[in-house]
Formats: sequence, C-alpha cells, structure tokens
Amino acid sequence: MAGLRLRTRRLFLDRRAYRRRRMIEATRLVPVLLALAVVLPPLWLPQRFSFAGGTLWLAVGWLTAIVATAALNRAIGAIPVTEDEDDA
Repeated sequence: MAGLRLRTRRLFLDRRAYRRRRMIEATRLVPVLLALAVVLPPLWLPQRFSFAGGTLWLAVGWLTAIVATAALNRAIGAIPVTEDEDDA
C-alpha cells in the first residue's frame, strides 16, 4: 500500500486549459454582445437607423457574430485538450 498514491485534484490549471476555458466563455458571450450591439444604437438614435439602415445594421452585426464565433471555435479546436482537464 505504500506505493499506492491517491490522485489529488490540481489546484491550478495549466496555461492551455485555462486559455481554452476563457475562449469557450468568450464564445458564449458573443450572442449577448451582438444583442446589445443590435438593439442599443437604434434605441438611442432611431432616426439614423431607419428601415434600410436598421436592416443593414442587423445584417452586419449578425455576420460579425458568425465570423467571431467561427474564429473562436477554430482557435478552441487548435488548443489540445489535456487529460487532467475536467469540466467541473
């Protein structure tokens, strides 16, 4: 029994696991930022965001969110997952 060691839970994550978790959180934040970016400016300046301007604003915001999420997902996939990383 002297050679048997219990595996202790690591106090700190390594740099890759930490960076991966922060990127996952950033990916979850993108839709919230899109909602704020699409809703708030037309509320502040309704005359500037008429039908055509508002439609263009929504399309550009949506496209930006898609590109940002795709870039973050690609970056998350490039970071290798370690065996010590748990999803707790």
